[in-house]
Amino acid sequence: MVFGLSGSQVFGGGLAVVGAVVLAFSGRYVWRATSIYRAEPISTLNETASGVLVRVSGTAQQGDADLLTAPFSGNDCLALRYAVEERRLSPYLLPWFVTIHELAGSDTFRVRTPEATVDIVEPAHTVTLKRTTVATVPSNDKPPERIARFEQNTAAVPVATHWRSPPSPFRPITRALSLGTRRYSEQCVMPGDNVTIVGRITETGNGVDPLVVSDLSAGQTLLRMAKTSLIGLSIGVFVVLLGLVLVLL
Repeated sequence: MVFGLSGSQVFGGGLAVVGAVVLAFSGRYVWRATSIYRAEPISTLNETASGVLVRVSGTAQQGDADLLTAPFSGNDCLALRYAVEERRLSPYLLPWFVTIHELAGSDTFRVRTPEATVDIVEPAHTVTLKRTTVATVPSNDKPPERIARFEQNTAAVPVATHWRSPPSPFRPITRALSLGTRRYSEQCVMPGDNVTIVGRITETGNGVDPLVVSDLSAGQTLLRMAKTSLIGLSIGVFVVLLGLVLVLL
């Protein structure tokens, strides 16, 4: 008993708090996704006030900054998102890929529209692009040299986990289920790609501070982002309701 509450009520309260946090983050992502339609479509910055939410579509071009190098493929990018996933058992004892490391970013670049060239002057908050799986590596195989160097030099990515190096009695099972397999994927905007940028005009009016960088149209981008948002919202609602049930029991 803690302050007159049973263990299940304390646990339920904790679940409700966790669910509320998931709901808050998912709701923020949903709101960002709706910016695709809330934004004013423009082709030039002329006569557009600072702080206005705008949508710019056109061809991506290198600006004054150097290109980013994708860690797994070595491709040169203007905007980049990459992820390392590891195959593990889900709470339902089904194997699935869990993201263990992910990073997204961009540097300054330009978008050529039918009327002008628009500068994208800040790193992007959200990069949502077509995902390319660069490599899928079983736990007992060596990754390609570039990926091996990345893992050795990135402290956030553990070289070994108990899914990759299980105790001897469990190894036949983990091999049969391909547990510990890692998948390395990238999302990349290269010079010449068609992109849609949603962001706000900077205070000086000289460019766009991007919220979303996408390689799809506004409607397709909204659908892509909504899928992720709905999963998060569903999980958050379920966890909150489960927590409340435990509290009220």
